[in-house]
Amino acid sequence: MTVNSETPSDLPRVAIVTPIYNGGKFLAETMDCVQAQTYPNLVHIVLDNNSSDNTAEVIAQYQDAKVPVIKHTNKETLPITENWNTCVNLTPKDAKYFRLLCADDLMTPDFIEKTVAIAETDDEITTVCTKVTKNDVPVDFNWPDQSVIDGDEIIRRFFKADIGFFAVHSLMRTNILENHTPLFDATLIGMDFEALLAIIKGKKMGMVHEELGWVRIHEGSQTSTVMLKKNTHFADWHTALYRHGKEVFTAEEFAKVAKRYERYYLGQCRGWLRAGGTDIVQFHMDRIA
Repeated sequence: MTVNSETPSDLPRVAIVTPIYNGGKFLAETMDCVQAQTYPNLVHIVLDNNSSDNTAEVIAQYQDAKVPVIKHTNKETLPITENWNTCVNLTPKDAKYFRLLCADDLMTPDFIEKTVAIAETDDEITTVCTKVTKNDVPVDFNWPDQSVIDGDEIIRRFFKADIGFFAVHSLMRTNILENHTPLFDATLIGMDFEALLAIIKGKKMGMVHEELGWVRIHEGSQTSTVMLKKNTHFADWHTALYRHGKEVFTAEEFAKVAKRYERYYLGQCRGWLRAGGTDIVQFHMDRIA
């Protein structure tokens, strides 16, 4: 697919959806990276979760922008997962693809162009991920030298700790919402990676082997205030393993993978206890009980 040879109406419509709560500090940069996209058939949906900072003022600056910006505002502040699900469900029905762009993350100008190009090669591709940099440091996901791979194989490699990805830096096919609503599970802290596993299971995943996404870990973000402090990904990974692993491994393979992970998880809990992290261990015991 060559963007320059086609008019916007010839290309699949893509919605970029951004849920935000009191994120005005970084929002302009994020909205600018949407406006800078080389892909022409775009719309930007921004859902303000009843913010009390300057979020509304920042959004208002883009009312006449090249990429149309459609603003929605919640009447009351929703929990983060509910807000994300509400935002995703605002994707226009005529959009073939969507990507969730967090209000503090960025993407290169060719992100949408390159991910759509791969998605258009096979209707079985439900999502296309890209490599990313995290606070300017490239993340090594150990991806195979392929642009399209079987989704079940990705899940198997993920649970064997052979492969990784940043789920929020991906393009998703809109029709997955027909069978995956709500997309994000409110019982998980890291709900984005589990959603990706769910939609690639039995399907295919595309990969762009370039750092097209930029993740910002900063004070006040969900990652720094909750996930890193309590190491929540261990519990989420455990839940996802039992939810999806049994469908992609043989019974014998699953037993081995689960046993290995639970030993590792127990070792982590012992380490947290030795370091005085009884509250962290209690959090994990409550999550996996």
